[in-house]
Amino acid sequence: MPLGSGQTVLIVDDSPVMRQMLFKMFEKEGFNVVGQACDGEAALSLFEQLKPELTTLDIVMPKIRGTEVLERIMGKFPDSRIIMASSVSDARTVMHCLKIGAKQYIIKPYDEDKVMTAVKKALNIP
Repeated sequence: MPLGSGQTVLIVDDSPVMRQMLFKMFEKEGFNVVGQACDGEAALSLFEQLKPELTTLDIVMPKIRGTEVLERIMGKFPDSRIIMASSVSDARTVMHCLKIGAKQYIIKPYDEDKVMTAVKKALNIP
């Protein structure tokens, strides 16, 4: 049985390659990717509009950094399920994001098993 069973996902990353990689992983697992954003402004706008069940959020992006996007979303929608994504595994950044309310943190380049493990944890799927 697919992991996602139609749950909605918003993918936020300034790299089209990374967005496509995540898109394929989510589609394969039965998730419904309802939107993709390439910068922080688009992310906020799409999140408000789509209210996805899960969001993957890159940290280093144009216009508004992912950490600020996370703060704004969690301030308005504290129950949001957001997985931070970055090529940097800086412990302080990871802890900061988790403290703000991110459910998980994944490191690029993406490993499908690790991404889906983080997704399961974020969505409380056994």
